[in-house]
Amino acid sequence: MIFTVEETALIGAFDPSSRNAAMLKMAAHLKLIEDDDLKTLAKRTVRKLNSITDEEFASIDFTVYEEDDDE
Repeated sequence: MIFTVEETALIGAFDPSSRNAAMLKMAAHLKLIEDDDLKTLAKRTVRKLNSITDEEFASIDFTVYEEDDDE
């Protein structure tokens, strides 16, 4: 399963510590998202996360999306 840059950034913003944590946090916040495009992106990302294994999730590099402490 290939995630888009936007999907990967969204996972990183919620909780990239585990597939389950990312899915749960994103799903819990769906009702709070007012922007239709962002809500669609979040729903699609949750569906993709649900369709992969924990091992596949662990192979995704989220470090590129971490904030630089120097900024």
